[in-house]
Amino acid sequence: MKALAAFFVVLFHFGINEFEYHEGCFYYPSLAQTLSLFTSCGVPLFFAANGALTISRNYDFRKTINKALRLIMIALFWGIIIQCAYAIRFHRSPHVSWESLHYYWFLFSLAYFYIINYFLNLLPHWCRWVCFLVLLVFPFITNYIWNVVVFINPSISIPSWGHIGVYTMYGLVYMYAGDYLAHHNIKKQISICCVLLGLALSLFEVIAIVNYSHKPYEGANYAFPTLGALFMTVGLFIWLKGVDTKTIQIKRFISFLGSNALGIYIFHMLLMALSGDFLIGYGLLSYRISIVLLAIVYTILSALISDLIRKTPLNFLLKL
Repeated sequence: MKALAAFFVVLFHFGINEFEYHEGCFYYPSLAQTLSLFTSCGVPLFFAANGALTISRNYDFRKTINKALRLIMIALFWGIIIQCAYAIRFHRSPHVSWESLHYYWFLFSLAYFYIINYFLNLLPHWCRWVCFLVLLVFPFITNYIWNVVVFINPSISIPSWGHIGVYTMYGLVYMYAGDYLAHHNIKKQISICCVLLGLALSLFEVIAIVNYSHKPYEGANYAFPTLGALFMTVGLFIWLKGVDTKTIQIKRFISFLGSNALGIYIFHMLLMALSGDFLIGYGLLSYRISIVLLAIVYTILSALISDLIRKTPLNFLLKL
């Protein structure tokens, strides 16, 4: 699950999502664009996997704070490094700002989710599910309602705060969903239904926004707090939970990627900051095939760099 999530994140950052509006044309997503909607499950799958591994653990306050501080330290350190990488690439002085230090925002989100979950665990168990339901209504269901409203009346503008998500709190929905799904057996047929429903909802959102708002769809970041991404993530989680790879070599490779998921998240962005997109578009392959192949290469290369650093004294910068 972590391996697939890592690849989806890399693929999204290569910019495979291109949902553009063209004057006078009614936009329908192509097959490649439809498949690229699965990249909106990348970060949600990370959240769900982390929830499955951590939500039900009994952390004391000191251990929770240490875990959160370590996440923040890792995010700040690599955030500064990536700003230096951009400075080298564009031949300018390093500029570190508060926004740039949030480059690895996912790690900051995990940090305060761990703290929030600690305090929720001090309360009756039902409080956690009240939190889950409240966040499910806002922003997930409210975002879907906005899609329907825009589809009916294109003159109404969609509020950006709904899709951005207040302080990325929507991540808690994925974490609690991951915890629940990890401890309950659900038929695999349900996973297929969830994926198809999620894909249909995501396609509806793209068509509504692009055609009726005359605005480009913002891609995976925009889609994280939506019912489409939620259903696809739940479906993939259920399906992946039941996967048992028989081939030892494949199992080792997937385990290698999964154990280096944090490193893939960090280093693919660092590699892209240094290289940009100069490798894309040399005419040997189509643009989208080139992107997918490069995403595979960057995923494996980032995992190798991560694995190498984890064997050095700097391993604390990649260890949670």
